[in-house]
Amino acid sequence: MRLPGRLPDRPVRRVLVSGEYPELAQSLEKLGVEAIRTEPDSRLPQPVRWHPDMQVCALNGELFVGKGNPLRNRLEAQGIPCWETQQTPGPVYPQDVLCNVLTGSHWVMGNPKTVDPAIWQAINKLGWRWLSVRQGYAACSCALVDHSSAITGDPGIGPVLENTDVKVLRLTPGGVSLPGYAYGFLGGCCGLLAPNVMAFAGRLDSHPEGGLIRDFLQSRGIRVVELLSESLLDVGGILPLA
Repeated sequence: MRLPGRLPDRPVRRVLVSGEYPELAQSLEKLGVEAIRTEPDSRLPQPVRWHPDMQVCALNGELFVGKGNPLRNRLEAQGIPCWETQQTPGPVYPQDVLCNVLTGSHWVMGNPKTVDPAIWQAINKLGWRWLSVRQGYAACSCALVDHSSAITGDPGIGPVLENTDVKVLRLTPGGVSLPGYAYGFLGGCCGLLAPNVMAFAGRLDSHPEGGLIRDFLQSRGIRVVELLSESLLDVGGILPLA
């Protein structure tokens, strides 16, 4: 099985989501999307130990999983190819963000000082373009909309993407809840279910710039689906698997 990555070219049949919020998986399954739920990785900081974008990194049709995480066995049993990180995840930055890099169209964005060596080697082997940012939580901090557009509240990510001719909607940081932290990230509360469908964990109108986000998505031909009735919640993203 080859993973579709964060930019699927057809409707998604299976996703990886946080198991912390059962209603998230239930809403997806009502839409006909199978939801594989994470278990908490107790080695990670408590607020994010369920988060897919802290536990795995999707890269060119394969997944890297934090070393020693039993999620690897569960995914391989589903026919999904997985590799382990070289380093062991930990509760303190940067050991918590080994997998937290964002993969686009033949480019990868992240902090080169925090990415796991095994992932770094795989990127170099692919020959994909590396987009260097200071943000160690690159995957959480940016929502890919399509191959040429994205949304972020991180002031360092926007200019880097724009230098690659990606159209970026820049937001003010905040507007997304993450209990235990001052706020969460937009990339952590959403994910594409099809090339023209983006799902959000919560109500988009709860975000101070929700109208701008909706208009931007509409301009790119993308429909919004809201999976939870509460305010936007950072759940570690919604990662397409099939």
